[in-house]
Amino acid sequence: MRLAPLLAPACALALIAAPAAADAPSRKPEKPTEQAVPTGQEPGIYRFGATYSVLPGDTPTACQASCAADEMCLAWSHVAAIDGGEGRCELKRGGGHVRKDFLSVSGISPRHEALFTPKPVQELDGGPDADGE
Repeated sequence: MRLAPLLAPACALALIAAPAAADAPSRKPEKPTEQAVPTGQEPGIYRFGATYSVLPGDTPTACQASCAADEMCLAWSHVAAIDGGEGRCELKRGGGHVRKDFLSVSGISPRHEALFTPKPVQELDGGPDADGE
């Protein structure tokens, strides 16, 4: 019974400290929300393909608009600067090969997207046994 007078204040202290512990760093962090990717942009992709113009570019969206306005442009790549400076916008005559690059965002001109869209293959739809025969 000598412990009862000590337990009561300890329990009260624990109840008071509980809300502060809820915000402690040991709590599991929330998942970051995914940002929507604008239509026609490929984040993390650099496209090779006959670069004919390099322009200063602040954003991938501005680079995409420059390509859409230029009839010669088939594809584009925006490369961000590492040091926080101004990025560059590369306009290209070809779609070229792609490479993963965390500083780049690329895309195809809307006028030419059909050339680079994969066509569905009939074989994948099923064959004569697809009906369960």
